[in-house]
Amino acid sequence: MYGSRICFFEYNMIYCRWQAVLAREESILPERRVSVLKRIYIELGRPCREERSFQALVNDFQKKHYELLELTEESWKASDTDLKESLIITDRQSTVKKASERNIACAGYEISGKTIYHADMVVQGFDELDAEFFLRVYRRHFGLPWTIAQTERLLIRESIPEDFHALYSIYQEPGITAYMPGLPGTKEEERETFQAYISHMYPFYGYGMWTVIEGSSGKIIGRAGLENAEYQGESILELGYMISREYQRQGYGMESVRAILHYGFAELGAEKIYARIHENNRESLRLIEKLSFQEIRRDQKEIRVFCR
Repeated sequence: MYGSRICFFEYNMIYCRWQAVLAREESILPERRVSVLKRIYIELGRPCREERSFQALVNDFQKKHYELLELTEESWKASDTDLKESLIITDRQSTVKKASERNIACAGYEISGKTIYHADMVVQGFDELDAEFFLRVYRRHFGLPWTIAQTERLLIRESIPEDFHALYSIYQEPGITAYMPGLPGTKEEERETFQAYISHMYPFYGYGMWTVIEGSSGKIIGRAGLENAEYQGESILELGYMISREYQRQGYGMESVRAILHYGFAELGAEKIYARIHENNRESLRLIEKLSFQEIRRDQKEIRVFCR
């Protein structure tokens, strides 16, 4: 079988800056109505607006051709369709509450001594934040996954709850969990864990284990991505992948892992990526060596640790 030692449904919760690549939603979610961000409503005090970082953000919004509007009482009278295509940036808790009631994406801006609750995202400044960051906030609000990579034959995107049945079925295939942890809970327990993973891992980190889809058929064929792990007392990024038996030995593992590595180094800015592989998992050992990973030690009696 293919796959690393990583446990696919575990997660931790801390914040990390998001980076990724956006692709066509029609190819990702054929059964979902896709919301498109068109306008930004702003409700911020003057000191914030005078910051260079805010001016840079405004410029980026304009370059991306978003409509920038002041949030006023009249704004709330817009049609539900227009408001669904909008994101609010505000420093007022009352506005966050109202946006939640109207199902409008909203980012809260915290000023000194004033805490914002229940916004889709809360920021304390605009340094290093760009239009893409707030597009992510918008998409999180509506549960729309981010496309990580498109290769010649594969689409790799964030997982959605609808993926669970297909991924769970792959875990039940003979030999799939021979060299990695299986799923210890009942099907419903694993479904809840999977949904919690989606809700917490992606928003806080911007990475995790993603769904791998065969492009021509649209069929889910596995999972691949980067997880948080620890090595010699330090936090690391660890590679993991799992390909359905039907699609093994056809180069899909190599294709997906190569795309994941590019994302990790180019988009996340990772300096190193690790992999732990059982010594009997020959297919994965061959794959990892072809991708220029170097063995650094044997973590346990049967586990070999690689780094690139």
